[in-house]
Amino acid sequence: MIFTQDIPVGQLADLDVHEGDTLHIVAVGDFAVTVQVSRSEAMLPPSCNASEWVQTAKGSVQINAGETAKDARMAYHATKYGATK
Repeated sequence: MIFTQDIPVGQLADLDVHEGDTLHIVAVGDFAVTVQVSRSEAMLPPSCNASEWVQTAKGSVQINAGETAKDARMAYHATKYGATK
């Protein structure tokens, strides 16, 4: 069974939870509940921009010789949205 329950923000403020985090109840005691917070880390390092990531994403994006990251991005969008140049 899956259910959703609203919890006042003040109750979770010390956990520094963010949208997308998963909370897992580890233990329930008389006076406290032990919660494990799972957060997936960002795929891009903070110092990396999208074009740098495309250049280093080995195997996930194929860029032909003489093609730029912008060319690959535009080709993807053209295919996805049916756009032409």
